[in-house]
Amino acid sequence: MHAFDAKASLARMASNDLGYYFSIPTSVVRSPQKQKLVKAVNIERLLIETDSPVLAPERGMRNTPLNLPIVIQEIARILRRAEEEIQEIILENTLRLYSRIRF
Repeated sequence: MHAFDAKASLARMASNDLGYYFSIPTSVVRSPQKQKLVKAVNIERLLIETDSPVLAPERGMRNTPLNLPIVIQEIARILRRAEEEIQEIILENTLRLYSRIRF
């Protein structure tokens, strides 16, 4: 799910019961809703994104892929895990998702 803005309880159900993936943008550093989403979603269903050029870590700034490490840092902070562990989990999630897509 991209740009998910509904209740965290719906995200929890969608990730746990239905296997949906949720992408977390760099705006997670300033968005309580996105922070709740990180806590609600099964960690094996989290992905990261920039949504460039919008949803920057700071309102009004232009977003770029260079900001992706900020998402990893914030997810690690929220979940109280090491950044390296979050990087590994996100990579595994991304590879799992894309291995299911047939081009």
